[in-house]
Amino acid sequence: MKKIFLLLALAFISAQSIANSCPDGSDPVKSLSADGSYYEYNCDESSNTSITSRPASYVDNDLDPTKEQCNDLFKGQRVVNNVQKYINLHADANYKVYNNNLYSYVAKSGRVTRNGPFSLWLYDELLDIAKKYRPIKFEKESLQGIRHKISWEHTTTWNHYEDFEDAICRAHYGSGTIRDVIIASHVLWGRGAHWSGFAANWESFPYIETGRKVIKSPSPKGLEHYTKYISAGGVIIVGGKKVPDEALYASYDAVMYMTSEWPGVRDILRQNEARISLFNGRLRNTSVLPEYRGEYEPGGFAQGITDTSMPANATWFCYPGNWDTGGNPVIHELVHSINHIVFELTNETYFYERIFDLAVSAIERDIYGDFEQYLADGEEQDMSHLVGEYWAISVEGYIMNRGPRFKSSHYSREWIQKNDPGVYELIQRYFPKKEWTYCPGVENHM
Repeated sequence: MKKIFLLLALAFISAQSIANSCPDGSDPVKSLSADGSYYEYNCDESSNTSITSRPASYVDNDLDPTKEQCNDLFKGQRVVNNVQKYINLHADANYKVYNNNLYSYVAKSGRVTRNGPFSLWLYDELLDIAKKYRPIKFEKESLQGIRHKISWEHTTTWNHYEDFEDAICRAHYGSGTIRDVIIASHVLWGRGAHWSGFAANWESFPYIETGRKVIKSPSPKGLEHYTKYISAGGVIIVGGKKVPDEALYASYDAVMYMTSEWPGVRDILRQNEARISLFNGRLRNTSVLPEYRGEYEPGGFAQGITDTSMPANATWFCYPGNWDTGGNPVIHELVHSINHIVFELTNETYFYERIFDLAVSAIERDIYGDFEQYLADGEEQDMSHLVGEYWAISVEGYIMNRGPRFKSSHYSREWIQKNDPGVYELIQRYFPKKEWTYCPGVENHM
């Protein structure tokens, strides 16, 4: 049985596109705005198109705002005398964005496969809140609430509010990320605090340029489980002592290849702290990792914009000493993670407007969808799951290019180009055209 992994992370998306084209097919030219606070993407005058990105996809610490700039940004604030009411503004913004189905697919069952620039939408909502309101000064506040069928108990502090305001100001002026803003908002009102994989629960790994060499992991407190470390194309890859070095090298090669022809993608991944957490064992799952003690996914799952990492089972992909002839969770989940992280910072409308129509067409033509997924107990696979996995499965097969022994459909570039040319064109828009040999030597073990 082919190994397929359910898209679990909510797609959050955040500024305008590196890859969006002008009407004449050319790429927009990136330049800094007149006030230095954001990037503009301008087409040729004949194209009559201008795309504005706020904040910039690439963070520049030289744009660090002054106290006066931050004060000016928040000069219109009104004081909300009830802290709970102020916190509810954040909860309402999240609910509003989460239920924006502009680019999402809604199955007949009512189940939704979410897609779209959620982070950009949420950032806009949070920026509007920050400009208009601030809570009355408080030291510590115990919160209990039910908003939109979501209940929570949380203790927040004035320092949490100041961290949120600082993150907003830095992002607005180009020296911070939308990820920082969303994480600070979630900390302030308690969203994600009860999930161990929330990024704010863990100190970040330092990014060290290693080349193709596994080194001793500089693991932060609480993450000493990880003893091995390598960096690749803006992504940190770590594993415990039971993970073979060969698995880290295979992951390194895949990440370097997948990010090799996409300008700016490595910077975005690095700035948003993309990390792959490898674990090992066919009968093991993500619960062996310190960040995911309560999660029991056997293959792994994607990294969302506020997550600490992307876990992946090193036993489930191919490298010397582990000649596996199935799917590859590093490649598969990295496709999802790029959607959540990179597309989040590029507002990839070209992708959003096409991908689900291509998926439905492939299912209706009976060239895709014949597989089983690992789902939560009591959850049955339906059209929404098939649509949600289509992009990652197609790219996975394109990258591996190893034939039907490895994938049940979309198993080679030739097959994809012949049978599903629309998704082939879309893949080549973002991923390398130059061929690559996946797992050299596996042909001698098949």
